[in-house]
Amino acid sequence: VPPPVPPAGLEDDDHFTGQPLGFGPRVPTTVVSPWTVGGFVDSTVYDHTSVLRLLERWTGVVEPNISRWRREVAGDLTGAFDFRHAGRPPRLSRPGPVPSPIARWHPQAPEQQAMPATEPGTRPARALPYQPSVSALVQDGLLALTLRNEGRASAHFAIYPYAGELIEPAHHDVSGEHSVRLPIPTGSYRVSVQGPNRAWWELRGKLSGANLDVRTRFVRSGLELTVVNAGTKPMTVRLASKRYAPTTRVVQVAAGRSAVLAWPTERGWYDVEVTTDADPAFHRGLTGRVENGRPGVTG
Repeated sequence: VPPPVPPAGLEDDDHFTGQPLGFGPRVPTTVVSPWTVGGFVDSTVYDHTSVLRLLERWTGVVEPNISRWRREVAGDLTGAFDFRHAGRPPRLSRPGPVPSPIARWHPQAPEQQAMPATEPGTRPARALPYQPSVSALVQDGLLALTLRNEGRASAHFAIYPYAGELIEPAHHDVSGEHSVRLPIPTGSYRVSVQGPNRAWWELRGKLSGANLDVRTRFVRSGLELTVVNAGTKPMTVRLASKRYAPTTRVVQVAAGRSAVLAWPTERGWYDVEVTTDADPAFHRGLTGRVENGRPGVTG
């Protein structure tokens, strides 16, 4: 997962000689305490300053060397803890004698090498402070993106252009709503947008092709999709989910109208692909998790 990078135009300690520094590569962190038992995964964005901010919360002493941008993007580690329920420490047997380091240090590379594999299954997951969504339409010859975040913390969006829309990826930190307009120099567009916790959107189409938008609304029962036809012709739209709660729906959307669908999720997770036979180049893909303020599971 590419790390967050400061947006262009900021002049602060997160830039050096005009270039953004951003976060380093993503690494796992294990938090051991009576309030983190149970194997929970917390996918909130953290960095090394998050430890300092946790100490700020505990001691009341402010660390002046943390930039405004890092305070906006990274959490303070409190989301990893459940202070309402303290777990009991596990019962451990008394360790045996430790052998001499010299005598036991005989490293041997395995003869049969193998790529490491991801641990199978799922883990319990902490509730997250983000609820991102992306919508897109062609307007006045441009691809108009609307980045939304209904969560209580700022969400970082990274826009990756694949058809010359930008010369490099663009980064935006969103609390509420933010609009972005991208040129379509080749007549076709292909853009990917990455958000927190595996939130992902794939946007492909043509300047003169189908002009459909798929908007998400997060409701108590799960997910509500609104398909908007901003074009001049009626469209037959196919929506399909393969990984989470496999579902296929076909709807007819008149020109200038919209259709609303209740979409199933699997333990809060969803993935939807949207296509239309009227324009094979058109594609919308969206993946994410509906947050309800309660613990869930990893995807």
